[in-house]
Order: sequence, then structure tokens, then C-alpha cells
Amino acid sequence: MKKLSVLIAFILLIAVIPPFIHVRGHLIENERPIVETIDTYPEPDFAKVLYLGFNAFMANIIFIRAAYYFGTHYVTTRTYPLLEQMIRVVMALNPDLEYPIPFAQSAISSMRTPEAIESANSLLRLGHELFPDNYYYIFDQGYNYYMYLGDMEKAYPLMYQGARMEGAPEQLFWLVSRVATMGGGYRLGYEYTRAKLESVKDEHLKDFFETELQHYSNLLFLTEAVQKYMDKTGESPDRKLEKLVDAGIIDEIPEDVFGGYYYYDSENGMVKTITEGDRGYREIQERKRKEEEERKLKEAEKEPENEVPEDNNEDSE
Repeated sequence: MKKLSVLIAFILLIAVIPPFIHVRGHLIENERPIVETIDTYPEPDFAKVLYLGFNAFMANIIFIRAAYYFGTHYVTTRTYPLLEQMIRVVMALNPDLEYPIPFAQSAISSMRTPEAIESANSLLRLGHELFPDNYYYIFDQGYNYYMYLGDMEKAYPLMYQGARMEGAPEQLFWLVSRVATMGGGYRLGYEYTRAKLESVKDEHLKDFFETELQHYSNLLFLTEAVQKYMDKTGESPDRKLEKLVDAGIIDEIPEDVFGGYYYYDSENGMVKTITEGDRGYREIQERKRKEEEERKLKEAEKEPENEVPEDNNEDSE
């Protein structure tokens, strides 16, 4: 009986070899059929019915497939047209999962096209619906607009909203301020800060927003002055903006509220500040100054190297 089973297995093995060779040759000579399309994955709402109660299990399986899909495309085309749909199915099956959306939106946004950013932000909006108290899903929408498209008009409100949500790290607000300063979103920064100042009651926060408002106000003031100067003279101002005073456009250059100074960046035609909106700039510079003074003082207190005494002994006769 055992010999008969071995014989049958051997015959079957011989029988499948020719078809295998034929199929292999066909795949080598011809392009492989595209079997993975958007239709491969069901609509999210339909998926919840399709898997007959095994939703959490299937969510994990599809996410593993999504990770594999990302990996294979990362080493080839670096495009991920199916990833959004895959993650939407995963989240429909198990909305308690938090890691799929950050993973997918980071991968999709790396394509850096307007379509990809909208796809990534669509997932982030879904994340905000599922986890409304998590600042990440709001903040990163704005970050994507700023980082990949340079669209400050869309970026700033979202980043500002996310940074002020409960649970958001305090450093995020400094980042928003710096983004607005570096990206030239002075008007946006001014309007949002003014609106916040009107509603704040805490005296400490009031002082904070007043300083922030003055920061944007100075940048707007100098930006408008530069435009007037260019309209009047037909040329750009100097880096230190002193020509604005010489031409009578402004009486004086305002003091940077964070301890730096303003300058004109001729490469992109913007008024900027060396602090880039960094509130800690003055303290950092003061600390560096003190450290330098201490270093010089220590060097001055060092005893000079002992000189070799002269040999005053008379030569013996």
C-alpha cells in the first residue's frame, strides 16, 4: 500500500511538471497580469458585513497586507495608490486601532504630490473622527500642507488648532509660530493671535499672546514698508533695512521682541527675523555670552608657565 502511494505521488509530480514549465515560460515572456487593483478591497461599510464577525482578525490581516504592499512598492515605484483604501477597510473593521492611520498617511504624504497630500489628509480626517481628542490628526494635516506643498494658507489654521488642543505638547505652539515666521504667514499669524488674545482671560497667557501679536505686527509693518519702498524707488532695500529709514518710509526699525533683529532676505523677497520666532533666543544668547565671559576669565586666571631660570652661577675657573 505504501509503495502504491509513493507511485501515485510520483506520477502526479511528473504530470504537473509540463504545465508548470509552460506557465513559467509564459510569465517570463509576457507581462504579469495586474491582479491588485482598488476593486481587490471592498468598500469599508461592506467589509464589516463581509467577514462575518471576524472583523478584528481580518483588520490585522489586511494591515499586514498593507505593510507588505508598502514595503514592495517602496523598493520599486515608491507610489502607494491602494494604501488609503486598504487602511479605510482596516479602520472600518476595527476602529479602535490607532497605528494604521499614522503609518499610512506618512507613507502616502512622502509622494509629495497634491493628490497624495489630499489622500493622506483624508486619512487624518478619518482619524480625527475616530479619535477627536488627539491633536495629531488635526496638526499633521496642516504640517503636510506646509511641509510638502508650502501652502501656508491651509497649513497655519490646522497647525494652530492642533497645537492648542488639550494634550498637545507645549513645544508645538512654538513650532507653529516658527513655521508662520519662516514661511511668511505673518498676516495669518497676526489674525489668529489677535483672535486668541480677545478671548483669553489668564494674565500669563495674555502677556504671552500680546508678545506674539507684537512679533507678527512688526513683521507686517516692515513687510508693508518694504513694498512702499520698492514702489517708490523701483529697487529692493538693503539687508539691514536701513534704507527704509533713509527714504523716510519709516521713522525707525522696531526692536525684535525675542531679542534678535530684522533683515531683508533678497533671495525670496521677505522680511525675516534672525530669531525665526524662537521665544528662547534672548535667553540662549545671554547664556552663550556668560559662558564666553567665564571662559575668558578662566584663561586670564591661569598661571603663566614657569620660565626656566637663568643660570647665574659663575663659570668655575
